[in-house]
Amino acid sequence: MTSLSKRGIYLHGGKWWLQGIAIVLTLVVMGHVMIVTSHDLEKYPGIDLRDKVVGARLLLRGMNPYYDFRNEPHPDHLRMLTTNTYSPALLLLYAPFCELDWSVQRFIYFLFDWVAILLCYAILAHIFPGRASGTALWLGFVLLFIADFGFRFELERGQYYVGITLLTAAASACLLRRPDSWLGALPLALLVLLRPTYAICIIGAFLLRRTRHAAHAVVLCGLMFAATLPIVGIADWRGYVASIHTNEKEVLDDAYAQGPKPAAAEQSEMLEGVDFSKSMAGPGYLTDRTLIGLARSSVSPALARLIHQVAPSKQSLQRLNAACLLLALCFNVAVMYLFARGTISSLMPVAFVFLAPLNLELFAPQRYGYCDVTILAPLLLIVAAGLGKGKPSGRVLYVVILAFGFVIPWLAFHFDKHVPLVSFSKYVVMLAILNVVCIREAWKLQRFSRTRAAVPEHRIGERGVGFAQP
Repeated sequence: MTSLSKRGIYLHGGKWWLQGIAIVLTLVVMGHVMIVTSHDLEKYPGIDLRDKVVGARLLLRGMNPYYDFRNEPHPDHLRMLTTNTYSPALLLLYAPFCELDWSVQRFIYFLFDWVAILLCYAILAHIFPGRASGTALWLGFVLLFIADFGFRFELERGQYYVGITLLTAAASACLLRRPDSWLGALPLALLVLLRPTYAICIIGAFLLRRTRHAAHAVVLCGLMFAATLPIVGIADWRGYVASIHTNEKEVLDDAYAQGPKPAAAEQSEMLEGVDFSKSMAGPGYLTDRTLIGLARSSVSPALARLIHQVAPSKQSLQRLNAACLLLALCFNVAVMYLFARGTISSLMPVAFVFLAPLNLELFAPQRYGYCDVTILAPLLLIVAAGLGKGKPSGRVLYVVILAFGFVIPWLAFHFDKHVPLVSFSKYVVMLAILNVVCIREAWKLQRFSRTRAAVPEHRIGERGVGFAQP
């Protein structure tokens, strides 16, 4: 084992006492979360799962999965409860089980999420640097993701973001290890098809000179899109885009509604023998992690007032949001370009490729707390890269991430103080920290590349002209 501290702390594998702490914490946390989420499975029906399952049923019947559930009556078997904003390709993934009994479907997707989140770590662990502490990274995974209320919220709602996270982990590993394989490009192609914001990852692969990998992903994405057309049709893909615009309009209208907002009407829908009025309150996790979401006052009234001063109308906020989205896109491409100019391959460039879509989603119509799990792959890769260098900065990054991602939110929830703001800040601050680390690494690689290029090739390796990797 490699010692990373003169005080005797071994981070490669961990000392026996650190491993003991990890084992005890794992048993306590995972046991508790498994019991709690199993209780949620029995008590709550999974209201967000409803839209995906019913959407799949409608697609198989050649009907519109994006109808207005408030104005168009449908039979119980085909009735949705909220606006459907999921891609037709995603709905098709729910087709194999969509006609089963509801409780059976709930259990299938509950079990899938648990297996998927553990698979995420297993996949990423294979590409962690040898000098990085497996014990420290496992503890971070358990505390930041398994113990996170957002994971429980995802399971209770019946969302699909753990599946996106699993694809991100697989795509990260394939981009790093198998850049020219058709099979290796499949996770990235699926990501783009299921969640179009991940298209920027293909741009990142091109900029990082994984040209064939990116080209394979484009071709596979196109082929899979074409394969959906006999069942889905262009009209359904247009309906998907229209549903996103409709959702954005409704969110903007809500942000600028005059007078007190009416209380949400309680739904008492008994569908297929299930009461869909039951849902768990997610303190702080029902806040929207977007610029538009801030304007709705669900995070902080003071921040909402500030945004309303900058953008006094919903049209001006829409323009501001679009401008910020364009700036985020340019920022992502610029950092990827800096990484591409470097001469050293590492986890950081790959991690940033899959961090980029999350930067863009800050300016999406909505993004709730159950989406936070999608930061898992880039976060663990960046922390692993820092720990793998064996420098104090890596350990500082690890501690800071744990503080903002676990300790401060836990204190806020425990004492019930500023929960929405802390919950919102937890995700945004961690995202900002990861971006800063990536920018710093990209700039160091750029400087290293320039220094190396300035020295004649025959002199590299001479005494006094060697290069230390950043």
